[in-house]
Amino acid sequence: MRGPFNCVPSGTQAAAYFAVRAITDPHIPNNGGCFRSVTLKLPEGSLVNPHEPAPVNARTATIKRITTSMLAALAPIVPDKLTAQPAGIVLVLAYGGQRADGSKFIISELIAGGSGAYREGDGVDVIETDVGNGMNLPAEALELDAPIRVRRIAIRPDSGGAGHWRGGSGQIREYEILDGPLTFSHRGERHTTPAEGLAGGQPGALAETVITRADGTREVVKSKIVTTLKRGDVVLMQTPGGGGYGPPDTRDPTLHAADIADGKLTA
Repeated sequence: MRGPFNCVPSGTQAAAYFAVRAITDPHIPNNGGCFRSVTLKLPEGSLVNPHEPAPVNARTATIKRITTSMLAALAPIVPDKLTAQPAGIVLVLAYGGQRADGSKFIISELIAGGSGAYREGDGVDVIETDVGNGMNLPAEALELDAPIRVRRIAIRPDSGGAGHWRGGSGQIREYEILDGPLTFSHRGERHTTPAEGLAGGQPGALAETVITRADGTREVVKSKIVTTLKRGDVVLMQTPGGGGYGPPDTRDPTLHAADIADGKLTA
């Protein structure tokens, strides 16, 4: 790819190892034997094995898609060990510009969605999953460092997929630009393809980001964009939810994945 989403082979290897560990005994510590059976076929010059000097700085997004794809393929076979699909995203935001005193700044945020539900419970709201470990940036820290007001941080209602167990919810974040211009970078995922449910569960909500300009004009961010924000512009983003587990019209507390797989489920 021309953009920085190419994934080095070690990144794909990490995704495969994560998938293997997700379905093996969690009490076994990581060791060489866990991964000895894993073989990767990575065509040279492809997204997962690019030729230098292909840009790779944003490869985390691709690693997450690889991980989700592998787990999605395994989930119908071992639904008792895996969750429905998580949002599996890390929404990367970056703001850069100049403060009123002339000093320059660059500040970024890593924003999560919801995890998938599983056979014994709901998904977790707003949490980093699979091969990521991004931490939350407090609103106060952002506001102290940049001319931006955080107008809202909230759980996104009804964004987790419906099911016997609900998918984890995404979040809502709203930012108002107090001074500008600023350069704004948005690297999102799941704007067109939702996190799928498992064993009859429904998919989670898609990601949505809208820029409302000071003059009232609305611009929908399709997924990835670099643009300029000015004073009075407002950015509203809603991250995706995780998939649900089990048919949503069942309320049997004894429901388990094995019952669904064997066709023993009754509404």
